[in-house]
Amino acid sequence: MTPNILFIFSDQHRRASMGFWQKKEYSNAMLGVSDPVHTPNLDRLADSGIVLSEAYSSYPVCSPFRAMLFSGLYPENNGVWQNCAPGRKDELRGDITTLTDVLADSGYSVGYIGKWHLEEPRADFDADGNYIGDRPDYKGKRYFPDGSDDSNTACWDTLIRSERCRKIDYLYAYNTHDVFRNDPKKSRLSSPHYWDKNYKRHLPPEGMWSPDFETDLAINFLNNQNGERKGDKPYALFVSYNPPHSPYSHRDDTDHEAYDRLYSPEKPRRQNVERDDSRFLENTRIYYSHVTGIDRCVGRLLSALDGIGAADNTIVVFTSDHGEMLGSHGLMAKNVPFEEATAIPFVIRYPDKLSHRTDNLLITGADIMPTLLGLAGIAAPNELEGSDYSNILRTGEGDRPISALFTQPKRKGIRTHRYLLTISFGDDKSYSAPTLFDLESDPYQMNNLPFSAIPEEELLTLRTELGTRLALSDDPWFKKRLYPDFIIYPTKKPEKGVKNTEGNEE
Repeated sequence: MTPNILFIFSDQHRRASMGFWQKKEYSNAMLGVSDPVHTPNLDRLADSGIVLSEAYSSYPVCSPFRAMLFSGLYPENNGVWQNCAPGRKDELRGDITTLTDVLADSGYSVGYIGKWHLEEPRADFDADGNYIGDRPDYKGKRYFPDGSDDSNTACWDTLIRSERCRKIDYLYAYNTHDVFRNDPKKSRLSSPHYWDKNYKRHLPPEGMWSPDFETDLAINFLNNQNGERKGDKPYALFVSYNPPHSPYSHRDDTDHEAYDRLYSPEKPRRQNVERDDSRFLENTRIYYSHVTGIDRCVGRLLSALDGIGAADNTIVVFTSDHGEMLGSHGLMAKNVPFEEATAIPFVIRYPDKLSHRTDNLLITGADIMPTLLGLAGIAAPNELEGSDYSNILRTGEGDRPISALFTQPKRKGIRTHRYLLTISFGDDKSYSAPTLFDLESDPYQMNNLPFSAIPEEELLTLRTELGTRLALSDDPWFKKRLYPDFIIYPTKKPEKGVKNTEGNEE
């Protein structure tokens, strides 16, 4: 029987912020201490599925990760090297076959709800927020019919163009807009809002937290309440929540019940946060409340699956695009190679085919598309750069990667089960700011080691893995053969399935 798919991903949700890590079964499977969060529904999902304890965000920023997820390609070939914003020209290429394309072509009724963030914003709106066309000179302001503009409007937002809907049947989405409640005291343009495929703009009920509203829409889709999906076709629903993404400025940004009942400002638990740094305490309280609010939404979705009798034949995935530093190393947000930013949650449940366990598979964003298609029994496009690990999920057997790529335009790295190695672009044509962390002995990445601190053969493996990963992803560094005195490149881009230095399949 063709499985249904429910793919849930929250934004900026770090791996440590899931409550089940506090259970004995899981406590030794992650680096460092977990966050003291309450996530009973994610815990239930983990207990009945596979927990991937080392899932990795190769580029811990929203748009680049999402582009890898939906294309199975790395940034050089999917068109997204940075967050999609006005004037950057970064957006998911229109000529590639995406995950939603393949699912639709394979007979699925496809739905997408929530944050998209794969468009270059250039849409123009009237004072009521209605779409009136595109402006080629768009600079991130909201333009009104009289020619004035609202320079305070976030530059990230736009509608989702119909030609980029990727054969999605049901669309209720926005590019990105970090506002979580429809406050009647604020401008309509400042409230959470969504566009459908006809460019009609929708607002949630006043005062409602946006993930709760999106969950209502998702439950309607699952129940086919208003004809959201096509008849008896299998369905693939993507639910993309913005929290626990910032802002972390006020109680109204987050889930009220969790904030009031479960959390109070707490001292940081991670050793790489300054213990007396009060800047992060309220941020942490709001962030944890976001997490618990998202958990409640996940629980409602799981109950809806039970209610329609679809749980056993539905592949459920919960993951995120990247983590959140939350004060570690004195930083907030992401876009750095530290574990707090790159370590993402990944739980997958498919009762008909997968048995419960914890697995340290080094899966990345580009691997999700081929792996999900493999589980559904669908052939993936030949040009994908990610790997299909569906057989490993089914059986625990198969060739496993020994590394995951960290990639930014000016910084590259390799993350193995034990080490994190990164180097940065130097203006003098030499690399700079190398980092080497032994994650086993230093899970909080507080001791940057000299290269001489590890055996020469292990350093050689890291240098070779970095070169191979850059080649497989068609990275500009590989094309230019940057820093060949350190990075060991293959002579040409290898075919997928090439054996690396330890005999494992890439």
